[in-house]
Amino acid sequence: MNIKKTKTKTFEFLTLFVMVIGTVIGSGIYMKNSELLDQTNNPIIALILWSFVGVVCIMSMIVFIEISSSTKHFGNGTLGNWAKIFINRKTASFFSIMYGWVYIPSTQSVFVAGAVNYLLLAIGAPITPYQQLIIYLLVGFSIFITCTILSIYKRFINRRIQIIGILIKFLPLLIAFIAGFILIDKTGGTSAMWPTDHNKYGWSPLLFLGGFGGILFAFDGYVYIANAQKTATHKDVVPKALFAGMIFVAIFYVLMALSLFMGSPDGSIVKLFEKMLGGKDSNAARIISNLILMTICLLGSSIFVDIAIVDLASDANNKTIYTKKRSMSYKEAGIIQLFIFMVAYTFLITIGICTTREGWDGLSSVAGSGKVVSIEALLNKPADYINWFSSGTSALVFIMVLAVMIAGVVNRFTKKVKVEQTKLFMICGIISSFFMTIFIFFGIFAFIWEPKNIAEGNWKITSSGMWFLIILVISLTINVVVFLIQEYKFKKDPYVDGWDGEINPDVKVEDNLSIVADIKALKQKIFNKK
Repeated sequence: MNIKKTKTKTFEFLTLFVMVIGTVIGSGIYMKNSELLDQTNNPIIALILWSFVGVVCIMSMIVFIEISSSTKHFGNGTLGNWAKIFINRKTASFFSIMYGWVYIPSTQSVFVAGAVNYLLLAIGAPITPYQQLIIYLLVGFSIFITCTILSIYKRFINRRIQIIGILIKFLPLLIAFIAGFILIDKTGGTSAMWPTDHNKYGWSPLLFLGGFGGILFAFDGYVYIANAQKTATHKDVVPKALFAGMIFVAIFYVLMALSLFMGSPDGSIVKLFEKMLGGKDSNAARIISNLILMTICLLGSSIFVDIAIVDLASDANNKTIYTKKRSMSYKEAGIIQLFIFMVAYTFLITIGICTTREGWDGLSSVAGSGKVVSIEALLNKPADYINWFSSGTSALVFIMVLAVMIAGVVNRFTKKVKVEQTKLFMICGIISSFFMTIFIFFGIFAFIWEPKNIAEGNWKITSSGMWFLIILVISLTINVVVFLIQEYKFKKDPYVDGWDGEINPDVKVEDNLSIVADIKALKQKIFNKK
C-alpha cells in the first residue's frame, strides 16, 4: 500500500513538474530573445536580465501557492477571481476586462501574426504591402475561427493537439540548445560579434532598463500553475513540484539564451536553424526553419484561444463579468473573444503595414529600396506593433499580478481571506513585489524611450514608441469605457445574492491548463490497472 502511494506521489510530482515546464516554456524564448538583444544591445546584459527576472518569478510563485489556496476547494483560479477575494469586486472586474480585452487579444495576435509571418518567410517571395495586408487578414481570420471552433465544439481534439504540441515545441528547442553550443566553434554567433558590433553602448546602466517586457512575456502563465493544487490528489507534493519546475524553467531560459547568443547571429532560433541546415542562402534551411516556427505559433494560438474562452466563462461565473442571464457558455465566450481578437488584430496589423517608421516605408515599401533593405525585412516589419504591444501588455498583466501579490501579503496581517500559509511567504512576497514593480515600470518605459537612444543623450520618443503609447492609451480607454458600462449594468441589474462566491457553484469550469485533466486521467488509468 505504501509502495503504491509512493508511486502515485512520484507520478503526481512529475506530472506537475512537466506541467510547469510545458505551460511556461513556449513561444517566448522562440520569439523574444532576439528582441531582448536588440533592446539591450549586449548579450551579457541580456543573460543577466533573464537570470534576475527568473529568480523573482520563482519567488513570486511561492506567493501564489498561498494565494491560490483560497480557491483550492471552490471557485476558479483566475487573476480576476483572486482579485475579487483579496481586494474587491470592482478591481476584479477591471482586471478581468483588461485581461480579456487588452492582454489576451494582443498575445493571440502575436501567435497568429507570427504564423503568417513565418509562412511568408518560408515562401520567401517579395510581395507588396497590399498583398501582405490581404494575406495577414485572410489567413489570420482563418486561424482565429478554426481555433475557436476547436475550443468550443471539439475540446477533446483540442486537448490532444495541445499535449502533442508540448512535444513538438520542445524538440526544436532541444536541437537548438545543443546546436548553439556546437556552432559557436565553427561560425561564431552573437557573442562572437560582441564587443565589436555590440560595443557601441558598452555597459551603460541604461541598457539594463530594456528587455523587461519581453522577458515577462516569456514567463507569463506561471501564476495559474499555482492553482494546480486544487485538482491534486497529494496536496503536499504541489509546492515542491511547482517550485522545482520554476527553477528548471529559469535555468533553462538562461542556458537557452546563452546557446542562441553563441550560435545565432541575432539571438533567434530561425537564424540558428538556418546555419544548421546550410546557411541563409539555402532554400531548404529557410523553408524548414520557418515552418517549424509557424507550427509553434499555431500551437500557441490554439492554447491562448482556449485560455481566453475558459477565463471569460470563469469570470462570468465568478461575478466579475456582467451577464444578463447570469450565465455564459463556452460558445458565447468564444464568440465574444473571437470578435475582440479580430478587431484588435485587424487594427494592429493594419497600422503595422500602413505607417512609416525605421526600416519600413509603409505601403510604398519595396525590397531593395528606401528603408527596406531585403526581402526578409519586407516580410518581417508588418507585425512590429503586434510584437511591441504584446510585450507592453505583458507589463500591464503583471500590474494585476503585482496587485494580487501585495494584497496577499497584506492578508497575512488582516486575515481577511482564509489561506494555507506557506514557508518563506513574507520575505518572498516583499522582495518579489518590490522588483516586480521595477520590472513593470521599466518594461513600459523601454518601449516609449529606447534605452539605446537615451544612452546617446537622445530623449526623443521614437515613432514606434509614440505608436506604442497611443495604442496603450487607446486600449486602456476602451478598458475604462467597458468597465463603466459594465458597472452601470451591475447597478441597474444588481446581483441580489451579493458578490461573494459564484453565480452557480455547481457549474464546473474546466481548468485553464487543459493538459492537467488529461494527465490526471492517464495517471488514474495506469494505477487502476495495477
